Amino acid sequence: MKIYFSGSIYGGRQKLKTYKKLVEELQKYGEVLDAEVADENVLIDEEEKSDNEIFENLEKELNEADLIFAELTVTSLGVGYEIGYADKLNKKIIGIYDKTVVPKISTMLRGNKRLKIIPYEDINDIISNLEVILKEEK
Repeated sequence: MKIYFSGSIYGGRQKLKTYKKLVEELQKYGEVLDAEVADENVLIDEEEKSDNEIFENLEKELNEADLIFAELTVTSLGVGYEIGYADKLNKKIIGIYDKTVVPKISTMLRGNKRLKIIPYEDINDIISNLEVILKEEK
């Protein structure tokens, strides 16, 4: 399975440790596309590429993905765009968010019945149930 991981880069890096844990766990279930979101050097690495080159690579990975797994706690235009793009491709999408940080996420996501949205209080609850969560989306 190819899993596209989505999380905030330019919107804020407050959940970087969470991204790292998630990518590490998701790798047990398949190939993680866009794992560099969990890399603390992603902003430095992106300076060497053009915006168009980054966009085309992400678009290619979204097209290849079997599943989109998005950490939604930190508001990000890019993550929202990726989810909308993937939704139009009829991709399976799982979004999680830390409800101790943000009690609600955007209505555009909550109201979309094609998305699976899971609030959490402790990321370890998601990680310990990851196999079940992913199986439900197959």
